[in-house]
Amino acid sequence: MKTLPAKISWAVKLCLSPVAVWQMLLTRLLEQHYGLTLDDTAFSDETVIKEHIDAGITLADAVNFLVDKYELVRIDRRGFSWQEQSPYLRAVDILRARRAIGLLRRSINDAVL
Repeated sequence: MKTLPAKISWAVKLCLSPVAVWQMLLTRLLEQHYGLTLDDTAFSDETVIKEHIDAGITLADAVNFLVDKYELVRIDRRGFSWQEQSPYLRAVDILRARRAIGLLRRSINDAVL
């Protein structure tokens, strides 16, 4: 019996639908940055996510709209700063979430199966 390398699990992640990727990222981002669950938002409905994707709305814009609408405050920032801290998500927040949930390769060598 032939065994397959562990890297196959990474290849399976490539087959995720855009809706599934959004759900995974939203779950991580909402919890980490705002203390919310996916069920606390309209994004618990897959059709809402699909509508956003089809309309060309980015993940950051979708979350930042919620920030504006509900005046959300980020819970992941500690201490005070001389600069006002923005409540909005940035591209780096999404990249960190992608890495944390395994959707971002760490190096080019990870692509070799």
